[in-house]
Parts: sequence; C-alpha cells; structure tokens
Amino acid sequence: MLPLSQGWYRKLIVAALLLGIGGGVVALVYSGFTGLGTNWLFGEPRSEPWSGEWWWIPLVSFGAVLVVLLRGWWRVPDKVPGAVGFARQGWVEPSSALSLFTISAVSLFFGASLGPSFGIVVSGGGLGAWLVSRSATAETEAKHEYTLTGMSGGLGAVFSAPLLAAVMTSELSPTPKSSYVAAFIPQLIAATIGYVIFFGLTGKAMLDIFAIPGYQYDDTHLLYGALLGLLAVVVLVIQALIGNAVRRIVPLMTNPIVRAGVAGAIVGFIAFALPLTATGGSSQLAYETSNIGAFSAILILAVLIGKMLAFTLSQEAGFLGGPVFPILFIGGTAGILIHTVIPDIPAPLAVASMIAAVPGGTIGAPVSFILLGAGVVGVGISGIAPVGIAVITAHLAVWGLDLFKEARESL
Repeated sequence: MLPLSQGWYRKLIVAALLLGIGGGVVALVYSGFTGLGTNWLFGEPRSEPWSGEWWWIPLVSFGAVLVVLLRGWWRVPDKVPGAVGFARQGWVEPSSALSLFTISAVSLFFGASLGPSFGIVVSGGGLGAWLVSRSATAETEAKHEYTLTGMSGGLGAVFSAPLLAAVMTSELSPTPKSSYVAAFIPQLIAATIGYVIFFGLTGKAMLDIFAIPGYQYDDTHLLYGALLGLLAVVVLVIQALIGNAVRRIVPLMTNPIVRAGVAGAIVGFIAFALPLTATGGSSQLAYETSNIGAFSAILILAVLIGKMLAFTLSQEAGFLGGPVFPILFIGGTAGILIHTVIPDIPAPLAVASMIAAVPGGTIGAPVSFILLGAGVVGVGISGIAPVGIAVITAHLAVWGLDLFKEARESL
C-alpha cells in the first residue's frame, strides 16, 4: 500500500525527479574526473606481466599519502562505512558527504583498486539527506527514503541500469519489506532520470559490457550453477584469508603517512607486475572476457590473487572507494580461470555465475547480482536459472554458516 496520504511521501515522488537529475550530473562529474585519471595515467589494459609502468609505484603511493592528508584535514575517522554500509543504514550525514565524495574521487584518480559506488552513494545519499533535513519532517522512514532515493539516482546513472540500481538499493536498505513497493517507486524514478542523463551524454551502459557470445542453455547447467556457487565460496575464503593477513600486518606501521605510502606503493607494484590488476577493474575485465583463451591458467590465477591483495591494500592504505567493481573483477576472473581449467563449463556461464555469486555471497543482495551477472555477460533469460542457483548456493553457504562477518561489515 502506498502512503500517499502522508505529505512527505508525496513530496518524495516529486523530489525523486530532482534527485535523479542530481545523481546523473554528479555521476557525470565523478566518472569524468576519475576516468581522466585512469585513462591518462594507466592507459589501455595490457596483459603481459611486468608490462606496466614503473612510475605507477610512486604515483599510487603519492595518491595514498594525499588521501591520508585530506582525511586528516577534513577529520574523516579511520573507520568509515562502505557503500553497502551506508545503504544499509539508510543515511549519509550531509555535512560529510562532500569530503567523502572528494576523497573517493582522488582515490580512484590515483589508481586505487576500488570502484565508483562509494563516491556515488555518499553524494546521492548526502543530497537526499540534505533535502529531507530542509523539511520539517522528523520521521525516520522519510529520512531513509529520501537518502536511499538519492543513492538510487546516482547508481542508476553510474551503473547505466536503472532497474538494477533500484533493486539493489531496495535490497540493501533498512526499509521493512511491507513498505517495499512504496520505497521502490521513487527509487526507480530517480534511477531512471539519472540513467537518462548519464547514458544520453556518454552512451555508456552496463548491459553486455562483458559479453561472451555463444551461450546455449542445457539442463546440466543447473548442476554447474550449484558447483560454481560452491567455487565462489572458495574464492571468498581465499579473499578473506588474504584480507585478514593484510589487516594484521599493515597496522603494524603506526604512522598513518608511512602506512599509506608503503601500502600504496605495493598496490602500484602489483599493477606494474600484473597490469590487469590496475584501477577498479571494469575495463580490465572487459579486456579479459574479449580475449578468453589467450591467457594461461597460471597468469589468470596470478592476476586473481594480485587483485585480491590490491583490493584489500587499497582499503588499508586509506583510499575510499566502492567494493562492487573490484569484486566483479575478482568473480569474473575466477570464472575465466574455472573455464580454462574445466572447459566443459561454458565460458559465458562460468563468468556470469562467478560475477554474480562472489559479490552475491557476501553483499546480501542476491536478486541484484543475479540480474547483474546475467545482464552484463549476456546469457539471456535461459541463463538466469543457473546463475541464480550459483548465487543462492553461495549466499546460503556464506550467510547460513555466518562466514566472513568481518569482511561484510567493511563493505
């Protein structure tokens, strides 16, 4: 039932248009700035080991130190919720949104192995929170929905997929499921407006971005889906082990500037040694999926481990950024590795399932990642069932056994 009798909700329907416009414009500015850095400094993806630039090492190190200085200047605490954490709490403090947005943009410009979702969530959510704070309403539900609608507007733009953005925001939000439809409507409006602005000016869309042609469904793929879900848990275990080791070692450097400089230098070195691990990973994964069969299993495994290490080190260095794109890279690369080792599992199915199941196992938005995995690889309607089985298998294993609780809370 829609709460149209409540004044704040009627205003939210109208405000969704403004939040969608704001989200689209902010996404354009953010992606334009960060894209300038990654394209200018890191260039096109390359796969040969040791084919990166040596100066990436001091570059990323400098970026990490700059970020720590900015965090100190703006008095940003050591522990900041991730993009997923902000969505789950349904609130972004308006006074902190601009500083977090700026630090995130600087982080991605200098090659942090993180994605854009953090900057987009805090900017869109902060805009929605500021808008509702200007009104007289004190209802917690209103504050949540304005904030989440702002987030959806930005995500609809940067993902170039309004339905996916609205579904993901709704799944992660603290909104009671009894109010799901009421919350979903303004979020979809904002996401659609943000998408129209962003796509209209850039022409970028996520649909089929990692397309692998030639997928044909077979009933055995349902069993493959379950197997891939379990393999996704194995990938998550390896990521957790690497993450735990990094989180124990890096804090031994007590000086924050030294810690940032060293951790940033290691991230730069990993990118120099394995260029496919550089930056957030979206263009690199597209390169990988366009060249399946051209890489050895050893190289793919090295890139996979390197990305896991770079992702965690980027967070420990003080960089701010989202987890979604790096985890998509990890999942997609794991899918390519699985197909390389077990050719009977079709490449489109392996990549789509792992792209969906690795983040779907930890982030807690299974429907969103089923849609994402099937959509970005292009397996079509027939591929949704095995991809869905992979996600649900990983999700049940992770959440049923209460695995990776510390890792989930850092997202």
